[in-house]
Amino acid sequence: MSNDEKLIIELLHNKHKKILLSKKETAGEVSRSCSSLDRDRKASLGMQYIKAGDGNIYYPISEIASFIMRSMTKTL
Repeated sequence: MSNDEKLIIELLHNKHKKILLSKKETAGEVSRSCSSLDRDRKASLGMQYIKAGDGNIYYPISEIASFIMRSMTKTL
């Protein structure tokens, strides 16, 4: 895990005060719609998630940080 990824995790944890974010919170953090997250999840793409007993979907902040790092475009 890179230092940047650790920093993102720390920032997310400080902002939300928890280690699992709801689908709506995650969508806001990664600038995607809830329906896009649903589509990716159903196609087995995107971030790993946890499905609670009540059917709600939660994303670990570590997965969100990894997704953000993978999504970054590097320029020369």
